[in-house]
Amino acid sequence: MKSGMKALKHGAITLAFACLILTPVRGQVAVHVATTEEPNGLKCVHLASDAYETAALVMEWTFKPALEVERTGTGEAWARTLSAQWAADTVGTGLHCHWTVTPTGFEAQGDAASVVEWGALLLRGLRSPNSALWQNVQATWIDGWGASYHVPSTVAERILWTEMFSLRHPYGERVLPSNIEAITASDVISHGAAYWHPNNGLLLLSSPLTLEGIPEPWTEILTDWPAREIKKPALPLPSRPRQIEAFIAESGGDSVHTAVGQLLRLKPNHPDALPMLLMAHHLDAASSGSCEVVLDALASRLHFTVSGTSSDAIGSIQALQEAMVGSTRSAPTKEALTSWKQSAFEETTATLESPLAAAHLFIHRPKWFQAVADGEWNAFTASVRPNDIQRVAINYLRSENLQISVVGPLDSARAVALAFADAQFLGLYDKNAEALSPYGPVPDGMTALDVIRAHYDACGGEQAFAALKSCRREGTMEASGGMIMDVLAEEVYGVGHRTAISIDGRVMMENVVQPGEGRSLQMGRPRPMPDVEYRRYEPGLYAADMLALEERDLTAGLIGTYQRADGTEWVVELNRDGTRVQRLFFDARTHLLLRSEEHRTGPTGPVQVFVAYDEYQEFDGLQYATKITRLSNNQRMVLTLESVEPNARVDKSQFEWE
Repeated sequence: MKSGMKALKHGAITLAFACLILTPVRGQVAVHVATTEEPNGLKCVHLASDAYETAALVMEWTFKPALEVERTGTGEAWARTLSAQWAADTVGTGLHCHWTVTPTGFEAQGDAASVVEWGALLLRGLRSPNSALWQNVQATWIDGWGASYHVPSTVAERILWTEMFSLRHPYGERVLPSNIEAITASDVISHGAAYWHPNNGLLLLSSPLTLEGIPEPWTEILTDWPAREIKKPALPLPSRPRQIEAFIAESGGDSVHTAVGQLLRLKPNHPDALPMLLMAHHLDAASSGSCEVVLDALASRLHFTVSGTSSDAIGSIQALQEAMVGSTRSAPTKEALTSWKQSAFEETTATLESPLAAAHLFIHRPKWFQAVADGEWNAFTASVRPNDIQRVAINYLRSENLQISVVGPLDSARAVALAFADAQFLGLYDKNAEALSPYGPVPDGMTALDVIRAHYDACGGEQAFAALKSCRREGTMEASGGMIMDVLAEEVYGVGHRTAISIDGRVMMENVVQPGEGRSLQMGRPRPMPDVEYRRYEPGLYAADMLALEERDLTAGLIGTYQRADGTEWVVELNRDGTRVQRLFFDARTHLLLRSEEHRTGPTGPVQVFVAYDEYQEFDGLQYATKITRLSNNQRMVLTLESVEPNARVDKSQFEWE
């Protein structure tokens, strides 16, 4: 521990300086910081202060492989087993310690006089978890699962995380009793071995000044712990919606519990982090809920919660939106920004009086912590000017694409959701945070193929479409803003498909596909189509594309009925590799395709495309929709077909390229 003593001597200078700066503001609040690093890569920090009457031991680690996704809940199982082990180890010892363990860290707070003993128990358990305890832990967890996970505010949070991060991300995973039942004792041990390593962790002790450095009894536990190569996991990057999405679940009681989130493309060490955190004080004060900015290496986010009546929730969210929009439209006054900085300083200074809170601040905002501890807060925040606040708000705040989760009486929850999101962006969940279908049941024996075939029969006959060799369509497309473009689509089925968009006779864009590949041409410059884009134009290779499911690597299922005010629709879902690609809505009376919903992934996130098919007309005995309206990203495109020529003479050479 010689290196630790050197660090302690260096930290003494920090202590004296911190005392001088902080004493006039909050009294005797000085924090002494000593940092060491063991040969195995484990970083150890000791925070000491006269203000601390208890001791806190906190450890955080950052290695997050996709183990949680492969077997949901294993990390939590490991954490619960450790807690049970530590509880058993402290029986009859007289040690007083309260602890919390999570899959990414633990915290413990207890008597400072015995911190060496209870800290050793914690660390030894971490090194060698007792798998024999898992059976009882598992049974207790399942037995109390409903009471823990069905609290309305918890349900709201679980739904929000599932929607923000997806079930393919550790933050979006959903623990259910079936997941817990599938976990074995060997899974718990294997998880710890693969997940927890000294060279990805930060161990932090906060205690009174009488404790010098990291206690010697911990040294053997910590220093002979072998390091391991840490590989960055391949986790999917959560994507932001292009509009407000809302999700509701029904629960008893009179209140609604609302959780609101927005993903931020902001890393904790980015220069914009400081003005964003300062602005969070303004956003929180502007609304009657609780707003915070969480900076995380995987996915930073703005997080807002509120409980009360539906009108309370609506008013709070509206106030948050207004504050977000207001921050983008104008910079705060110098006086307002100074007030935000002072508020952050006072809050942080108070935090330093708690050993546990100080430890968390040191881990998650080290520069912020150091600025207050060293008495350099004014210099630390001096670089943030009013224009920086506005710039950061413009770059990161998106009041128009929040994700809102509401749990409460159904009518109240729906009222909150529909105050901000269109009905088409409203999802239903149950109290287990599992998605519910918004559609009614289907008649026994009816299949998706029955619905699709009925559609083609209504349009002139399945066999008539199967006999087609080619087709040419001509019309105009009106884009948002009133621009009119000419559209020509030609296809020889099984050979190729070409769509050309022109203005004043000049072709501006072409898309050409052959079976298996495609080319896009803009102003005559070709480029290969990525697979996602190819799939958009692939239907043009088939006369009856909804019957060519196997060729398009699709499966279809009839998932329910949708009840309109004036009729019923059959809902067919198309999937590829287990992922939903498109939903098709057919009129139950006429069997015509009325609309579709499609999910795509664009350069900046997910894209939902809504298409309406109207004004069916007959051409050579076959029915085609002649008005096709497409909505995506708040943009509207209307294609009006003026002529459709089934079995037209089409030049095949236009589908070829070198």
